[in-house]
Amino acid sequence: MIGVKGLKKCYGPHCVFDGLDMIFDEGQIHCLLAPSGAGKTTLFNIMSGLEKADEGQIYGTAGKKVAYVFQEDRLIEWKTVEENIRFVVEDEADKEGRVEEMLRSVKLNGYENHYPKELSGGMRQRVSLARAFVYRPDILFMDEPFKGLDRILKEDIIQDFNRYFSDRSVTVIMTTHDISEAVAVADQIYVMTRRPMQVKMAVGTTGLAKDAVEALLLDNLEE
Repeated sequence: MIGVKGLKKCYGPHCVFDGLDMIFDEGQIHCLLAPSGAGKTTLFNIMSGLEKADEGQIYGTAGKKVAYVFQEDRLIEWKTVEENIRFVVEDEADKEGRVEEMLRSVKLNGYENHYPKELSGGMRQRVSLARAFVYRPDILFMDEPFKGLDRILKEDIIQDFNRYFSDRSVTVIMTTHDISEAVAVADQIYVMTRRPMQVKMAVGTTGLAKDAVEALLLDNLEE
């Protein structure tokens, strides 16, 4: 199990969360739906070790390989697309094949030698996704990973995303504002409140009709 218990984080008198408890089953895809500014990014930063909580515990992450897809792509500007992806591959013998596979998955084959400044915002985000996937983490945090992609490309990449993780024991924890996106990828969806952020409702999607899940989430998601 991966999770947080009694988590508290405040900036001055304003608390992002105060006593937050969450559990994430390993090997599943989890998605947080919340209003803008609720604290999803802060939670990810704490769980991934980039920030410290004021109180509480994070468990299940020690000794695990962690990758993070940020809202901003954070590419290395002086490296090509291929070099940005190769940068995180540890196994030299398997490097070329894995990089080629990822380039195809995010529809960037043919752009291997382009630099980030030559790419659109959506293409840069796809490089960021490929870099996280090729790392083969145990835990993958994704903060609005499909933001900036047009609808058709998003649907294609989500299909590849689902295929890629269907036979891999990776725990994915992601955020989005898009209900249909959450339903398309997640095994478990959490509707979060405004600050101080808490879990309002958790919905398991296995065996449920997508339309029914979307309607339930829409009724409970705060604007």
